Amino acid sequence: MLRDAATAVGVLVTMNWEADAETTGIHDVHFIVIGTLPSHRDRGVASTLIAHALHTVFEQGYDRALLTVDSANAHGASRTSEKARFTATKRYVKWALEI
Repeated sequence: MLRDAATAVGVLVTMNWEADAETTGIHDVHFIVIGTLPSHRDRGVASTLIAHALHTVFEQGYDRALLTVDSANAHGASRTSEKARFTATKRYVKWALEI
């Protein structure tokens, strides 16, 4: 979490599944949530959080970091991910039925 005085302005949440690591032999960390307050966007908050998290998981011995990005995200999520050197490995379509 990144703070501006007493207010959190950004957050990054990670998860890992030990059962997956035991099965595949690959220790993945998944970046589940990356968010920045609208008033603090375009100031490098998300990039700073990602850089810190990557440094930390590297020190902890993870093999790979993964994240999912909505390609239609209007706030630059794809650009931020590419800047952090993530590469798209798979694309998928989410289907929904409004009821």
